Amino acid sequence: MALVQIREKSQITIPSSIRKELGIKKGDYLEVVREGDRILLIPKIVIDKNSVVLSKKGEEYLQEALNDVKEGRVSDSNNVEKFFDDLKS
Repeated sequence: MALVQIREKSQITIPSSIRKELGIKKGDYLEVVREGDRILLIPKIVIDKNSVVLSKKGEEYLQEALNDVKEGRVSDSNNVEKFFDDLKS
């Protein structure tokens, strides 16, 4: 078990063995999530939205998806059975 202490400005140090196992290095981002009485640190990759370039086909797929949203051909589903029924229809 690794034990860390809260330091000045609420900072903690993640033990080097855990950082190495997960490939976490200086400058990386971690998402902080509360689950009950636990704090989870989840490594994340952050991509600048202006640096993403789609292929011609990707642009076509994106435009098709945006048109589907605009025309109301999408729906939310919290039920797996309903989701598959919608896909079949």
